[in-house]
Amino acid sequence: MTNAYVIDESSIKLPKEVLQKLKLKKGMELKVLSVEDGSILLLKTNESIPKKFLDIKGIGREVWSNIDAQEYTSKEREEWR
Repeated sequence: MTNAYVIDESSIKLPKEVLQKLKLKKGMELKVLSVEDGSILLLKTNESIPKKFLDIKGIGREVWSNIDAQEYTSKEREEWR
């Protein structure tokens, strides 16, 4: 983990590694969300949303890696009855 630093009331300096990893450039907009526990989340805005539907192929794949899709679907349908 690396630290960010408050420069003044309206500026925060992010570590170079974070800027490079997230491909952040000067002037890009970020969303800032404050969390109840006192933390904050920084989120890239629409520039990070894929422009084409096919660009999202495979997103979330790891969530389903240990789940049998047919078994999951059948179980969900049973609950609807």
